[in-house]
Order: sequence, then structure tokens, then C-alpha cells
Amino acid sequence: MNAKTFRLSAALITLLAATSVHAGYRCDPAPSAANSIDRRACEAAKQGPDALRQFVQRMRPIHSLDMNDYVNDATLLAWEQREQAAKLAANQR
Repeated sequence: MNAKTFRLSAALITLLAATSVHAGYRCDPAPSAANSIDRRACEAAKQGPDALRQFVQRMRPIHSLDMNDYVNDATLLAWEQREQAAKLAANQR
């Protein structure tokens, strides 16, 4: 297991633990019911953890956001699968 895989696994475990304790997943409501900041954060979460982190950091001065509000088990799984696919593609080159 290389260092990047270890860090990703540790981050995923931490986020999973935090999301199971945190009660406010905000990407479930219908898009019209969510406010524009929540919609944009959910879109960033679909792009990956880095995109979500950057969005949350950009919004911090004007709005208090928590990454855990936009991540659930399905999001974590999608991030992990995307990371694994990228590794496979890089190894096949």
C-alpha cells in the first residue's frame, strides 16, 4: 500500500465516521428545495473530495459549511471507485 492509498483510505474512514455521527446530509432533498449553496456543494461533492474541499474553503468567509454535510456512504464509495479506476488506468500506461 503506497502513501497516497493510505492517506485516501484514512480520509475516507474519517469522513465515514464523521458522517455517521453528523446528522445533516444536505444532498438528499429535491434540488428545488435545497438552497443554491447546498446545490453547488453537492455538485462539488460529485466531482470529488478535492473539489468539495476547495468549494467549502472558498465559501467559508461568507457561509459556514461543513464537508460532512455533503458526503454520505454512496459519495465515499464513488470517490473510492474513481480513485481505483485512476490507479488502474495509470498502471496500464
